[in-house]
Amino acid sequence: MQSFIFALVSSLLTDTTPALAQYQPGVYTSSQEYVQNSPAQPGTVTNAAAANPYLEVVHATTYAVYRVPLTHTWGYATKHGQTFRVVDNKHYHVLPQQNGLVMYSRQRPVQNGRYTQVLTEHFFSAGLDGKIRPLTKRALRQQLAVAQ
Repeated sequence: MQSFIFALVSSLLTDTTPALAQYQPGVYTSSQEYVQNSPAQPGTVTNAAAANPYLEVVHATTYAVYRVPLTHTWGYATKHGQTFRVVDNKHYHVLPQQNGLVMYSRQRPVQNGRYTQVLTEHFFSAGLDGKIRPLTKRALRQQLAVAQ
């Protein structure tokens, strides 16, 4: 159901904003740094596990390792060009921005008997600094009502 809603919203919002080819790897402390593609701590993010209260960044030329607390982090970009926003120690994959709506996805393991399944959850926010909300019909209707 979530993937259907995500596909529906993606198809309805065809006016996508042009994205940069690839964001510079590193840690961004604000959404403005993210828009300007200039990370506060450039380098390769090596330790992005959700259990850690910090991100480890290895500087590209000096190979110095920096620990950036998640409380001071807006998000980060990996060396593979994937960008993530960090809210309440949860890492949300940032998808292309459409008509002021920013879409996110997050994978979550779910125990199903003896097996573990990985579920992909979809979220959205109004702008880069907006509150992250689940991507549901009700939440989208509420957002459209507020926007009008």
